[in-house]
Amino acid sequence: MKSGKFIGLHASCTVAMRAYFVEAERTSAMLAKCAAKPLAFTERFSLLCQEIIENEAHTRYLAAKVLLREAARLGYRLSS
Repeated sequence: MKSGKFIGLHASCTVAMRAYFVEAERTSAMLAKCAAKPLAFTERFSLLCQEIIENEAHTRYLAAKVLLREAARLGYRLSS
């Protein structure tokens, strides 16, 4: 693998990580609004949808990290 491709994999992993963090923070903010009484159906549904979005972002981050880790394990050669 050429160094440029490795740098691209690293950038992709960083973007995926940041996107995951954004979704995790969004979920956390929604959970912070919870009170002693149960959430209304629409709020529970919104939270469920957000958790799905967060989980998908986490999966994309993990996939990008696996590719980057494998590239780091194998090393790369300088591009000519």
